[in-house]
Amino acid sequence: MRNLQILLFFVTIFVICNSQTYQPNWPSVNSRPLPSWYDQSKFGIFIHWGVYSVPAFATSVFPSAEWYWYSLTYPKDTDGGATQAYHNKTFGPDFTYQQFAPMFKADLFDPQQWAAIFKASGAKYVVFTSKHHEGFTNWKSEQSWSWNSVDVGPHRDLVGDLTAAVKYAGLHMGLYHSLFEWFNPTYLQDKSTGNPPTQKEYVSEVLFPQLVDIVNKYEPDLIWSDGDWEQTSAYWDSTLFLSWLYTNSSVKNTVVTNDRWGSDCRSKNGGYWTPYDRFNPGKLIGHKWENCYTIGTSWGYNENEPLQEYQSTTALLQAMVSTVSCGGNFLLDVGPTADGVIPIVMQERLIEIGEWLGVNGEAIYDSTFWRAQNDTADELIWYTTNTQTGYVYAISFVWPDSGVLELKAPVASTSATIELIGPNNNSILVSWNMNSNGQGINIKLPTLTPGQTPPFGIYTFRMMGVK
Repeated sequence: MRNLQILLFFVTIFVICNSQTYQPNWPSVNSRPLPSWYDQSKFGIFIHWGVYSVPAFATSVFPSAEWYWYSLTYPKDTDGGATQAYHNKTFGPDFTYQQFAPMFKADLFDPQQWAAIFKASGAKYVVFTSKHHEGFTNWKSEQSWSWNSVDVGPHRDLVGDLTAAVKYAGLHMGLYHSLFEWFNPTYLQDKSTGNPPTQKEYVSEVLFPQLVDIVNKYEPDLIWSDGDWEQTSAYWDSTLFLSWLYTNSSVKNTVVTNDRWGSDCRSKNGGYWTPYDRFNPGKLIGHKWENCYTIGTSWGYNENEPLQEYQSTTALLQAMVSTVSCGGNFLLDVGPTADGVIPIVMQERLIEIGEWLGVNGEAIYDSTFWRAQNDTADELIWYTTNTQTGYVYAISFVWPDSGVLELKAPVASTSATIELIGPNNNSILVSWNMNSNGQGINIKLPTLTPGQTPPFGIYTFRMMGVK
């Protein structure tokens, strides 16, 4: 308990001595404003990379390759034995999960190349797994002896190398960190003492030192907590950590966190909300939120994933647009291979997303939700606005054969102007008229040459003088 007592001491001193403090309780921690960079960014990259990237296997029954060790151990809870059967056939029944660690070489990992891809995608921030539920840390953690990327496998500080490259590229760097570890003996001992546990040795001896270490070493702009569901925030001492993070850490003014700090927290306590994976409510919810999303179905690399499971660029952009229209951020996951290569199909999707954002980014970055989010039952037209410029953006997933696009929500003044945003900074002024009832706008769609056509079938109309 010594580490926890020391941290509590310093938090207490700051509460006493510093008027700009956050106390270790939820009302105080929740009162902290969200740093503005996060809402302005809109689009980030999630990265799941670890020992699980070596077997790189999952099935459609439980399509989460990063849960390989758990599926191997508890087949009835996941895929009914498919992972276990694959493992026994491929590696042998006596081959332990720990034996994958030396095979996690990362010998082709080029952090500058990764950062360049992420920048080209149009993403503004990155969230990298410092530790997933398997407990393997992608930096040299003193609490993870010989089960980290410096002592075994890559023999490299993966967190440090990627952090340096991402920050150099001008992007915000964040770190994912699992609160719990499936098979950590100290955590399992804590669990055995009761529900809730009557001791917190894992929290004081493993979790807290690791969280403080990654903040002090890498100064991330975002801490993405996970693995929260087995215990309440009281066991994890989440408010103690967050009060230190917001009050006394070197990133206290810039760091952002999510809401996965205990089984009692999602959509209630912490920073922005991530109620569940691929969360997209399709409406405003009154609090900043994030849609963490996958290109395929697995978060970690799954070489067993069929091509048809990978979403098209258009589908991914549609998910992004609807997310941003409803006040959320879009965090899109990639799962690199064990040798450190981002799969080509994922690279292609990211580069193409960047191509679309290069044309239409003004409707996404620094935007906010408008009074209407969409105005079609099939959700094919979404709105954003920029309060600084006064522009309202209608983002359409359709180009009607009739040559007329009907917008039901906007009310336009007679002097309103509407432009179709096009490639190479070329916008086309379009003609329009009010609907017969005075509510809504009919846009006459222009005839476009191939060079004027916005990419991937998603069209943005910039409107001035509408309300």
